[in-house]
Amino acid sequence: MAIRDLVGSAVVAAVVAAGTTYAINHTILQKEAIEVPSVLGLPVQSARALAENRGLMFVVTEEREDARSPAGNIVSQRPMEGSRIERGHTLDVVVAKAPAPIKTPGVVGLALADGKLRLEAAKLVVGKVTEDTSANVKAGSIISQGIGEGGETRIGTTVDLVVSKGAATVAVPSVVGRSLAKAKEELQKAGFSVGNLRSRSDDDHSDGLILEQTPAANQQAPKGSLVDLVINRT
Repeated sequence: MAIRDLVGSAVVAAVVAAGTTYAINHTILQKEAIEVPSVLGLPVQSARALAENRGLMFVVTEEREDARSPAGNIVSQRPMEGSRIERGHTLDVVVAKAPAPIKTPGVVGLALADGKLRLEAAKLVVGKVTEDTSANVKAGSIISQGIGEGGETRIGTTVDLVVSKGAATVAVPSVVGRSLAKAKEELQKAGFSVGNLRSRSDDDHSDGLILEQTPAANQQAPKGSLVDLVINRT
């Protein structure tokens, strides 16, 4: 055999051997199993670096609103942590995005139970509930809300409420034996107003003096209430 033919055969054999070695090594690398790391809760950049350092392809498949996670953090992954997969396999993840703002519903004037239902239906959370007196809002109904009606906020935001325990009550002053003018003055000073006026004749008392009052003296009544009076007309 000519020297040129021998050299050509050697070169071919070397090429075939190298190709075989490459194919074997490539197959081994492709089939190498690695353990999937957990990227849950990590920012995208950190999660990507961790996945790629393990030899995995990092793919964001979806962005989803998630009130429990900061925007840009991983909320789910597939395959799950601890799975064993081939190097070069894809790690699919879902990334949290900031929830869209929502408008706060109005609950002032509603009963507390109804107000809670309306807030929860809007995916808001009822926060601190306190009580206060109110001459205009009946007991058990909402006087005010921490975030006003129509205010923009986020899903899961806490809304504090103030609930009426009724009008403040004070003791009704005694005006029996007073003139009508004096009775009006004392009632107004205590936060009350004169209601119905009736007359009755009583010879034991001077004309024009108050004989009776309703509510009675020292009885607790809401400020602004009316006090009915009976006047002596002899």
